[in-house]
Amino acid sequence: MANDSWKMDNTVPTIIGASWSSYTRTICMALIYLGVPFRLQHAYPHSKLAYAHHPFGRIPTLIHGTHRVFETMAIREYIDTVFSSQLTPNDLETRVKMAQWISALNDYVFHYVVEGVCRRRLLSEAAGKSQDEITKLLVRPIKRAKPIIAELEAMTPDDGDYLCGQQLTWADLFVYPALAVIFALPEASIFMEIAPKLSTWTRKFEKRKEAIETFKGTIADDRNAMAKL
Repeated sequence: MANDSWKMDNTVPTIIGASWSSYTRTICMALIYLGVPFRLQHAYPHSKLAYAHHPFGRIPTLIHGTHRVFETMAIREYIDTVFSSQLTPNDLETRVKMAQWISALNDYVFHYVVEGVCRRRLLSEAAGKSQDEITKLLVRPIKRAKPIIAELEAMTPDDGDYLCGQQLTWADLFVYPALAVIFALPEASIFMEIAPKLSTWTRKFEKRKEAIETFKGTIADDRNAMAKL
């Protein structure tokens, strides 16, 4: 009964988030794929707007009528239940693989690669550090990150367009935005060398409608614009 009442809300959902946020991009790509119209209201983490909708000031948050859903995994569950479960496989084996990919991303890739390497580089650049200084600063974080990327490479299928089975799943939508950040930075060549399958998959995926329509405002987009100056 509760599910039915939530499904009856025909208002257009609003995503409180940022274009450069990997998790915001995951949710936006999912809604685009499912054909669900939505609005993106820009908010920085820990801003007044973010705190207004998330008790810890994080992004994204989904607002749908009177319903407020924060934390990306909870938003995923909401989308599956209220809009469509197309992104969650029916068979257990593929569903387990999907969950493993998402868990690996959340627990290891974000901590050791996105935060450890990418965010550190971006903050160092913003602080005006030289490339030599940044390179030295990233030696240890890269050493910790390389085994994580190597394990993802081992999980990546030898061919195909998707990370799990023969269909697009939440795994693809969670993993791609993070890899798009990783492969947009100067350290990309280091990770591409140890993860050629993952690199190829990322280049394929970036041509999808969901990736193209959410590209504007991403870190890769910003760096492309800076390179043209």
